[in-house]
Amino acid sequence: MNPIPRLSANKILNSPQHEHASIISDPIQLSRVHCHNYYEIFIASQGYGQHIVNGITEPIKTGALYFIRPDDVHSYINLSSNFQIINILIPIPAIQELFHYLGEDFSKELLTGELPPRVQISMNEFHSLIKELEQLVLTKKILKEKSDVFFRITVFNILTKYFTTFPLHSTNKAPEWLKWLSLEMLKKENFVEGLPAFYRLSGKSIEHLSRACKKYLGKTPTQLINNIRLEYAASQIVNTNQNIIHVCEDSGFESLSHFYHIFKSAYGMSPKAYRKSYQTEQSSLPFSSSILYDPSIPSSLPYDTLV
Repeated sequence: MNPIPRLSANKILNSPQHEHASIISDPIQLSRVHCHNYYEIFIASQGYGQHIVNGITEPIKTGALYFIRPDDVHSYINLSSNFQIINILIPIPAIQELFHYLGEDFSKELLTGELPPRVQISMNEFHSLIKELEQLVLTKKILKEKSDVFFRITVFNILTKYFTTFPLHSTNKAPEWLKWLSLEMLKKENFVEGLPAFYRLSGKSIEHLSRACKKYLGKTPTQLINNIRLEYAASQIVNTNQNIIHVCEDSGFESLSHFYHIFKSAYGMSPKAYRKSYQTEQSSLPFSSSILYDPSIPSSLPYDTLV
C-alpha cells in the first residue's frame, strides 16, 4: 500500500513567488490524496463537488470554510467545471503559538475531532472574507515588509470569528442517499424546479424525506431549497447586471414579493440595497477588479514539494 503523500510547506513559504493566499482550480491537482506538514485554511470560492477527508465523503459548495490539520488526509472529486478553492498555509509553530495564547478550551475542539472543523458561511460573510483575502494579497504585493503581520492578523480573525463555536460533526451522520441528494440539489436545473425535483430524485416518501432533512440537516425541504436559491440569487445580484425580476425568476422563485421578503430576512436588506452596498464596497478597493481572480497571480500549489 502506497504511503499518503505529505506536502511540505518549506519550499512554498520560502519562495519569492509565494502568495499569502492562493487559488487552486486544477481538477487533477485537487483530486490527489494528500496530507501536510502544516495547517491549511481554505474556502470553496466557486462551484460544488465532494470533499473526501479522513475516509468520509461530504458535499462541498461555495462558502464552505475548512480548517485542515496536518494529519487530515483529503482530496476532491466529482467537481463542477468552475470549482475552485482559495487557501492559506500556516506553519505548525505559528498555530501552536496562537493556540497557546487562546487556551486549551479553544484549541481542543479544533484538534480532536475525527473530521476537520468546517462551517458553511453565509453569502454576506463570504464576500467579507473574500475582501479580507484580497487585502492580504495586496499587502504582500505592496507592503511586503509588513505583509507577515497582516497574514497573522487574517489567520487570527478567521479562526476566532468562524471557528470559535463551530458546530461539531454530529454522530448521527446523514445517510449517503441524503448527501447525494443535497449535492444534486445544488445543480441549477434541480433547485429551480424545487420541491418536485427534490421528491422525485429522492425516491422517498414526502414524510420520510421531511423527517430526514430535519434530523440530519436541521432544515425543512423548503428551507433547504430556498437557502440554495438565495445563495445563487445573491451571487447573481453582485456578479451580473441582470435586473432583480430576472434574478428572482432565474433562481426559481415564482413570487417577487416572497423573494424580497426572504432575501431581506436572510441578508438584512433588499436585493437592490444588497447590490448597491456591494458595488459601493468594491469601488473603495485599490483596484476595480477582484485581485484574487487576477490571472497574473499563480493559482496552483506546487505538488513537487513532497517530504
